[in-house]
Amino acid sequence: IMYHFPDLKQWYQRRVRGDQLVARKSSYLFFVSGLPNSGKSSFINTFKKKSDQDKNKLRIGGEPGITKNISNKVRIFTAPSIYIYDTPGVNLPNPENVHSAMKLAVIAAIPAHVPGQVETADYLLYWLNRKGEHGYAEQSGLAGPSNNVVEVLAHFARKKDLMKKGRPRMKTAAEHFLRAFNLGLFGKVILEDV
Repeated sequence: IMYHFPDLKQWYQRRVRGDQLVARKSSYLFFVSGLPNSGKSSFINTFKKKSDQDKNKLRIGGEPGITKNISNKVRIFTAPSIYIYDTPGVNLPNPENVHSAMKLAVIAAIPAHVPGQVETADYLLYWLNRKGEHGYAEQSGLAGPSNNVVEVLAHFARKKDLMKKGRPRMKTAAEHFLRAFNLGLFGKVILEDV
C-alpha cells in the first residue's frame, strides 16, 4: 500500500497513539518493494523532503537498476522512530505477450534497448495515435499527427537538437521521446484500454 506523507502521519496518530503502542514500540521499519523502475526511491525521497532530510537523497534514474541492494534505513519520523528501507526492483517483469513487453519497455520497467529504442518509440506512437493523444506532435514540431516513427523521431531530433552532422540521431531521439512521454509531456495517457 502506498501512503502519501500526511496519510502515514495520520495512520501513526490513529493507530499508534490511539492503541497506545508508543510505549511498547520505539521504532517501526518499512520496506518499499516493487517492480524495477516503479518509483520506489522517488517515493522515499518525498518522505525525506517532508522530514527535512533532503541531504543524502537516494539516487534515481530513468532506467531500471539504479538501486542495486537494500539501502541503509531512512528515518522519516522521530517519535517513535519510523524508518524506510529502499530495495532494488523485485519480481522482474515476465510479459505474457509482445504488447505487454512493449508497454513495459515504454514505461522503462524493462530497458528500451531490449526490444530496441526505435521499436519501442514506434509502439508508443501507435498507442498514442490509437488513443487520439497527439501531444507528441507539438513536442516534435509536427503540424499534426503521424503514423511514421521515422518522420516523428526526425522532427523530434531537430526540435530537441539531437543531430549529428546534420542527421537525426534516431536511437537518442527515441530515448528522449520515451522519456518525454514518461514525464507526461505528451499528456496523461494510460497504456491500457479502460
